[in-house]
Amino acid sequence: MTRLEVRGLTVRFGPVDAVTDVDLDLAAGTVTGLIGPNGAGKTTVIDALTGFVPVTSGRISVDGKAVERLPAHVRARLGLGRTFQSLELFEDLTVGENLLVAAEAAGGGADWAEGGAGLGGAADLLPAQLSNAQRRLVALTRAVAGRPTVLLLDEPAAGLDPAGRQALGVRLRRLADDGAAVLLVDHDLDLVLDVCDSVTVLDRGRVIAAGSPAALRADPAVQAAYFGMFSGGFRTAPVQDPPPNGLAAAAAAGATPALEIRGLSAGYGRTEVVHDVDLEVGAGEMVALLGRNGAGKTTTLLATAGALPRAATGEVRIAGASVPRGRPDVAARRGLACVPQERSLFTQLSVAENLRLAVAGGRRTVTAETERAVARFPALAGLLDRRAGLLSGGEQRMVAVARALARHPKVLLVDEMSLGLGPRVVDDLGRVLRSVAEDEGTGVLLVEQHLDVALALASRAYVMDRGRVVDEGPSAGFAVS
Repeated sequence: MTRLEVRGLTVRFGPVDAVTDVDLDLAAGTVTGLIGPNGAGKTTVIDALTGFVPVTSGRISVDGKAVERLPAHVRARLGLGRTFQSLELFEDLTVGENLLVAAEAAGGGADWAEGGAGLGGAADLLPAQLSNAQRRLVALTRAVAGRPTVLLLDEPAAGLDPAGRQALGVRLRRLADDGAAVLLVDHDLDLVLDVCDSVTVLDRGRVIAAGSPAALRADPAVQAAYFGMFSGGFRTAPVQDPPPNGLAAAAAAGATPALEIRGLSAGYGRTEVVHDVDLEVGAGEMVALLGRNGAGKTTTLLATAGALPRAATGEVRIAGASVPRGRPDVAARRGLACVPQERSLFTQLSVAENLRLAVAGGRRTVTAETERAVARFPALAGLLDRRAGLLSGGEQRMVAVARALARHPKVLLVDEMSLGLGPRVVDDLGRVLRSVAEDEGTGVLLVEQHLDVALALASRAYVMDRGRVVDEGPSAGFAVS
């Protein structure tokens, strides 16, 4: 039984053709993959199907009923459910309340919503108190709580570790077995090819291939679009020479580290998440912070940036200068910049305006920093006047990194660089970060789930488990399993 039928879907933003003449069929009991490089139009397809952007032309039918002219909430009532790349959780509601919003709208109740969460005692916590994996589980569970017949998932595996991705795959198959039609958009091709019954491939807004996972592995057009992704698995990072150990060189010269963390403990409310963390990043060095989801990596970055309450203890020093706890403004003035998981752009402002905010009040000119950003990321050249909210995930990540670098930081914190990105964009970002470290002397601390990416870029690594640093050393000493 076909749950969702799409014919000739076309979406334009002004003069830009984001999606052109896309056909899709989602049958009950199946999982269909929708893949393509960053900027291919995948999220725009989901937005158009669910009523978040207007359809220029084409037909969308849910269980035989035309919905392309209906508002988003009516489509949801007819059975269209979705998740978002940026999760879009209600941050001022608890986990249980987030789920109740969807469950009650669908005629369910508290027991059903909480039972489906699989989050143990997290029902009374706020989303900000959860790990990335838990937040993504809440987003998926909230979508399922609405009891959709068609479920559209936008990068649900982004930032998940191998165990989390495996659990997600099992859950998607169970949803299909229960009769839902599932559309999976994700850059984790191992997940897509293992879980999906069929896959549609987009490139520059058009369908370039569709068929079984086995057939697409050998399709030359798909291989070209993905820059070799299918040739040997998920190629997440280029082959590079071993990165230099900036800390060793700096220590030999008696230089002060760019970033020193001593005895850092921090958490949320009364819950301490990280305990007595010590780490250093040298000037001109890139260091990876590794660990399973929930290990405390993001909390460490937030506490380092001063974005957690003053209850955090320990000391953070930037180029030898101490940063008061809970003072992100002081950390920024000392020379720290941060690129968070959720890109935190001003979505209603243009790319150029986002960059302008980074240099406001400084000595650098907007024109110079804009030219610098375009030189690093040529793909931004034609996007400077476009609203940040209309960019693809990869384009938004480029803007977020460019904006952080516009401050010429001494220390750059990057949380999940490859989150939801295709290999071309990951390669570009990696090259920029290596250049910033080696050529400009910036100390870079990188949190990254894809170990091959992190270990190819970083000279050293720290490993966290249950909120503590449990190992450290040169990147070459850590194997990728």
